[in-house]
Amino acid sequence: MHFAKLLPVAALGVLLIASKAEGQDLGAQKKATAQRGPWLEMQVGPMFQHEGGRAGLGTGPLVRMNLGMELGTRLVAELWAEGNIISSAPLASPQDRTQLGGGAGGRLLLYRFGAEGKLALWAHGGVGWAAAAPASGPHGPLGFAGPSLLFQPLLRRFALGVEVDAVVMRDAVGFALLPSLRCAL
Repeated sequence: MHFAKLLPVAALGVLLIASKAEGQDLGAQKKATAQRGPWLEMQVGPMFQHEGGRAGLGTGPLVRMNLGMELGTRLVAELWAEGNIISSAPLASPQDRTQLGGGAGGRLLLYRFGAEGKLALWAHGGVGWAAAAPASGPHGPLGFAGPSLLFQPLLRRFALGVEVDAVVMRDAVGFALLPSLRCAL
């Protein structure tokens, strides 16, 4: 099954749900404190990937850097770059590979919790291009999407988060669990 075809449909569904929620009274969400202006975010966590034509699940660390800017109270545009190392079983086999990618993405605020709005639920997604080394690994268009929970502690300049992404690339599909640290510039 080609999960890459389902990614745009899922993104459209999230946008439709959010556009209906935009018209509702958001109460505390309008008063919420949030980071303003550009920010830099680093996400690091495990990634699990199944490549078509191969048995098993490859695993490895994923590092993603995001540079974002708010476009309003509910929408964020960003540029991202990522890299990972996927190891197939057994470890250190000739099947191991490195992937590098980059592209553009966005976030949509789904809900802010509490009167101060320091905890927020976002929908996050992006599209781009990835290359693998050795060249026999998956390369080509890359997409990811998933929910992100972001917490802004006492310092307004920093935020902590966690995200679960579905990742789709050519003949590979997987998911990543990504804790994050964001710093307002």
